[in-house]
Amino acid sequence: MLKERNVVTVILLSIVTCGIYALYWTYVTMDALDKEGQASNMPVIAQFLLLFVYVGYILFGINADANINAIKEKKGVATADNKVLWLILGLVFPIALIALIQNEINQLV
Repeated sequence: MLKERNVVTVILLSIVTCGIYALYWTYVTMDALDKEGQASNMPVIAQFLLLFVYVGYILFGINADANINAIKEKKGVATADNKVLWLILGLVFPIALIALIQNEINQLV
């Protein structure tokens, strides 16, 4: 189930816990998006394990975009293709990717 969270709180907790909360948030969000959108191209546990090889946030951004757009289509909301932006952020600045994805989830919930 998608959960509304304060974006600033997610970022601050990620920084204060040295990334541990970011890992927790990422896994929980991957799982929720996969269950709601069902548009992911790989299992959640595989995506999560790839986070430790650095390419995980790139895949997370691509799969999150697909799942968020699938959820938006189900709800009748206009979709947007953010794959390129989220791919770049996943590679360069993952904390911004987390903030943008949580913001999209907050708008859906």
